[in-house]
Amino acid sequence: MPVKASVTAQPRYHEGAPAWYVRAAREALPVEDFPDTDDLAPGGHAVFVAHGGENGRASVQLSMDSPQKCHTWRPKSAGPGKRWDALVDGIAACLEAAGFTDVRRTNMGVWATPPNPADEEVEFLLTPDADLENVGVYHLTSAQYPKLTARIDGGFHRGVTSGSGGFVAFNSEGTPVTAGYRTADGALRAARDYAAYCGIPDHLIKIVTVEDKALALLDAAYDAAGPGAHTATVTADINSHRVTEQADALRLEAGVPAESAEGFRRERQKRAAKLIALAMATGGGTLVVRSRYPDRSAAVRGWVLASSSAEPMSEAELRALAAGAQPSMSPKLT
Repeated sequence: MPVKASVTAQPRYHEGAPAWYVRAAREALPVEDFPDTDDLAPGGHAVFVAHGGENGRASVQLSMDSPQKCHTWRPKSAGPGKRWDALVDGIAACLEAAGFTDVRRTNMGVWATPPNPADEEVEFLLTPDADLENVGVYHLTSAQYPKLTARIDGGFHRGVTSGSGGFVAFNSEGTPVTAGYRTADGALRAARDYAAYCGIPDHLIKIVTVEDKALALLDAAYDAAGPGAHTATVTADINSHRVTEQADALRLEAGVPAESAEGFRRERQKRAAKLIALAMATGGGTLVVRSRYPDRSAAVRGWVLASSSAEPMSEAELRALAAGAQPSMSPKLT
């Protein structure tokens, strides 16, 4: 799909956006010097900016009008050929000035590779559907770009995997926009494809599962309690049943876990994080951390789990949970 100069007036990331490297090529060419082919004037010239046939490469195809014909290929005659070469050199110079590399002249124009943009990462959160019967259904959201939302569906039909075409991303209007992935990481691959469909450069796409986010949130809760021995209790209502998980942690110094990254204690923490993830997906649950310190003092901290963060409990709620420990207010965890 060609990209026109008007793309510069559009948001950089949106559903159905052009590939980032194609947009970069169109932006590097001044429209007053290189108009779109739709605006080709008699005797003038224009460009057609499109996908270069391989990921990360843009193709700039030249059109040049002359009294004899409109050329979309380098003319063999000397006069038009020299004019064509000068125009192609101008295109190449603009791209090189914008940082493009591997600039190659062809009989139709120029191929080039743009530099990776130094923008911030775009993080997407992949969350399982709140209805636990919807096996293999996820929702993809971005706090940075709230309009970019997708549904990732494995097509499992109430948990039956036979006949599934794999994980497919559906855009905000419910239209499928990716191929199906019949692999264990299919939901993640479909999520990345959706982000690329929104025009986000590959190296800036960050897909975070709600389980990963929940584990990071649990670590942040331990870190907020400081050096000491901590017990986290996670409570959530799942299908009208109260479910509870506990996990211990040890901090010998601020922010540094004492347990092994793959040990039994870490596995318990991952189980607690899964319950945090379910609570965040269904919109209800609590996280309470009780701490014991070397001076034999004790403290309790608590958070209410929301869809994308953990809000601190009020002092009154903490006092009700204290049981001899000192209620301690903590920051919001995200």
